[in-house]
Amino acid sequence: MKTKIQYPSIILSSIITNLGIFVLVTFIKYKINGLSLLDYRIDYIGNILNILISVGVISGFVVIGLKKKQIEKGRLNFLLILQILSLISLIISIVLFDFIKLATNEYLFSFPIKKVYTGFLMIVSLFIQIYSLLYSWGLILGLEKLFEIRTLIRSISAVLILVLFSIFFVWNVNDYNSKNEDEYDYGLIPGAAVWKKDKPSPIFEGRIRKALELYRQGQIKKIILTGGNAPGELSEAEVAYKYLTNLGVDYKNLIVEQMTSTTTEQIKYLRNNHKDFVSSSKISIISDDFHLSRILQICRFYNIEAKGISTDYKLTFEKTIFYRTRESIALLLFWFFAI
Repeated sequence: MKTKIQYPSIILSSIITNLGIFVLVTFIKYKINGLSLLDYRIDYIGNILNILISVGVISGFVVIGLKKKQIEKGRLNFLLILQILSLISLIISIVLFDFIKLATNEYLFSFPIKKVYTGFLMIVSLFIQIYSLLYSWGLILGLEKLFEIRTLIRSISAVLILVLFSIFFVWNVNDYNSKNEDEYDYGLIPGAAVWKKDKPSPIFEGRIRKALELYRQGQIKKIILTGGNAPGELSEAEVAYKYLTNLGVDYKNLIVEQMTSTTTEQIKYLRNNHKDFVSSSKISIISDDFHLSRILQICRFYNIEAKGISTDYKLTFEKTIFYRTRESIALLLFWFFAI
C-alpha cells in the first residue's frame, strides 16, 4: 500500500524554496567576492555547513510529508512562510549589493557598508533556516508545550554551538611558530593598526619584523605589504614600506597595496592582482597565530595555497582571549557568508 503524502503542494513548495535558498546563498557568497561557481569547493568547511543545514531542512520536509500521523496544515504553512521569508531576505541582499550600489564608499566597523547590509540579511536568512530545521524535526519527533518558544531557544543554542565549534577551530591551531626552514617566493604581511605619528602598532610591528627576519635569512624573496589608511594618516602598507626600507630592504623586493581595509580584501587582492604567481609560487602569510587560522581558511576559499608563519609577538592572556574570540566569530561569518 502506497504512503500518501500529506499536503503535497505545501511540502513540494517548501522543498523548492529551500533549494532556491541554497543556490542563492552560494551564488551570493561567490559573487560578492568576484568568484564564479567554478571556484566552488565541496570540501570547504563553510560549504559543508551550508549543505548540511539545507539537507537537514529538506529531509525534514520529506519525512513530514511521509509521516503517517497527520500534522496541522497551519504548521506546514508556517514552515513554508519561513522559507519564503528566508528567500526574500537573500533577494533583498542582492538588490542592495548589486543594483542599488548603496553607500559604495562608506564603511562601518572597518567593513564596506554594503557588505554589512548583505551580511546582516544573510544572517537573518541563516537563522530562519536553523529555526526551520529544528521546527520541522520537532514536528516529526513530537510536539511539546510552548513548542515555538522552545524551538527559538534551541535555535539560539544551535548558533552558540556553531560559535563554540569556531572557537575550538581557532584555539586548536597548528604550531605556526614551529621551526620552518622552507623558502618562499613571496611573503604577505596583512595590514594592522597604525598609531599616531605613523608608527606601527606592536602587533603590526611584530608582523613586519618577522617578515624582515625571514627576508634576511633568505626564506622569502619578496614581501607584499597590504592595508589602507584612515584620513590624514599614512596607509598601513606605506608604514610597513618605510619601516623595511629604513632597515635596508631593497624597495624592488617590496610590493605595496594601499586600498584594502580587511583581511578578506587583502587575500582577494592577492588572487585578483597577482594571478601570475599565485598558482605557481610558494606563498607565506606572516601574521599572528590567532589570526592565521582564519586567514588560511580565506586563502582556501580563494583556492590559494599558502603557508602560515606566526610572529614572535606575545599577547597578554586577556588580549589572547579577546582576539581569539573575535577571530572565532569572524571565521564563522566567513564560513557561512564569505564576508
